[in-house]
Amino acid sequence: MKKLAVLTLVAGLVLSVTACGGGGTRDVEEQRRNEHHAGVIAAVSKIVGSEALPDVQITEKIKFLSWPGSGGNWIDETSPAAELFRARYGVPAQKNEEDTDIVEFWNCGHYDQRYVQLAKKITSGDSPDIFPFEARYYPYGVYANLFQTIDGVIDLSAPEWQESADVIKLFEWGGKNYCAVTELVPSYFLWYRKSIMDAAGLEDPYTLYKAGQWDWDKFLEICVGFSDPANGKYSVSGWDPDESLICTTGKGLITLENGKLVNNMFDARVEAVMDMVYILSVRNYRYPQHELNNWSMNYQEFRSGNILLWDNGQWWYNEMLHNYRDKDGWADDEIQLVPYPRDPYSDKYYQQMRQESYMFCSGSKNPDAFKAWTQCVVLTVRDPEIKQQARNKLQIDYGWTDRQLDILDETVRDLYPVFDFKNGIGEEVGSKDVYENSVERITKYVLVHGESYTQMRDEELAVVTAQIDKLNASVS
Repeated sequence: MKKLAVLTLVAGLVLSVTACGGGGTRDVEEQRRNEHHAGVIAAVSKIVGSEALPDVQITEKIKFLSWPGSGGNWIDETSPAAELFRARYGVPAQKNEEDTDIVEFWNCGHYDQRYVQLAKKITSGDSPDIFPFEARYYPYGVYANLFQTIDGVIDLSAPEWQESADVIKLFEWGGKNYCAVTELVPSYFLWYRKSIMDAAGLEDPYTLYKAGQWDWDKFLEICVGFSDPANGKYSVSGWDPDESLICTTGKGLITLENGKLVNNMFDARVEAVMDMVYILSVRNYRYPQHELNNWSMNYQEFRSGNILLWDNGQWWYNEMLHNYRDKDGWADDEIQLVPYPRDPYSDKYYQQMRQESYMFCSGSKNPDAFKAWTQCVVLTVRDPEIKQQARNKLQIDYGWTDRQLDILDETVRDLYPVFDFKNGIGEEVGSKDVYENSVERITKYVLVHGESYTQMRDEELAVVTAQIDKLNASVS
């Protein structure tokens, strides 16, 4: 599992060529992007004849249910996987010479309607072929007959899948495989500004991490040393520090074990870490966005140095932090990141992970396209030359420094992945789309409102237990 994590430093990276007008710097940027993409094409050409790619003819485009806005079209037509698919199988159902698309995107109309529309498509006999994996709907999506097993379609015993074999096993449901896991990336890091940490006279989290001393106790010491709510200083912000801290115990609130859901809400270490979450709340060490910013995240407070640690993923640097760096003239080493602290009773850095895979939709009439696409993805993820191109892309587009990328590589190498399936047991009980559901209330009410974890757990236990039992009974 650690080995797979190393491979996914740049999970989900869009490798595309963007047209830039004007001259000067923009011309240089365009040239660098063109050179980069030429490198991708060259790397793809070396693996196009791989025996791992199925010897099939694809006559129909890959049907993909998407949604408007950022993240809706999860397949980029110029990604390495798409270029490999095109080079090996051509352009399915090509309309004209200008048509180079391998994917036919079906727009579901609205993000909130994606699963409703998926169910309607399947019921009507007009199913898409693939859909992105989302933790908030697994394994419930299988229970609801939205996804079918990949057993017999993808040979998970093949060499290209061995590096992810342990992780794939963690996603077995009822003894069957549904997730061809190709990539892993930590769901969240703790981001901080080096100058703010230094000015407060606090120990540097990354230095502590390097020394093996970055644990809950040191984390709490830093929170105590920085927080000054009366003067608008808070130590932690972000949507899900409660979730990430729970996973540092080595378990999620609800896990999948031997193909069934397991409730860990009474685990002693989970209770211990929730005691710390309670302290973050009642002492106002966490930023109270519900009181100060109408429930919204206040990124400017991190920018100004009033929030010390920010819970977010790698994407945050790409979409926001590098803009602050450029506009404010921050030094190259100003923006730092560190994994979540380890449990003092463990020597391992367990971290909540996000896995990347494409789900095989029930009713798909194009299994060869699903298989070919999935194999293209795994081969390009594994290829060293293409991984280097992805690293280059981060530097071209967002200005990541070698030092930052080296730190990211280093931290990912040391992490032990943990997956929490609490949001995947059904929207009425658990889903990040809805704050007021049972599993979110159990921990979010502790973090945000300072409620007792044991009280919240006991209030929601019957509902959550009944849902877990219902799903488990379906695969007995």
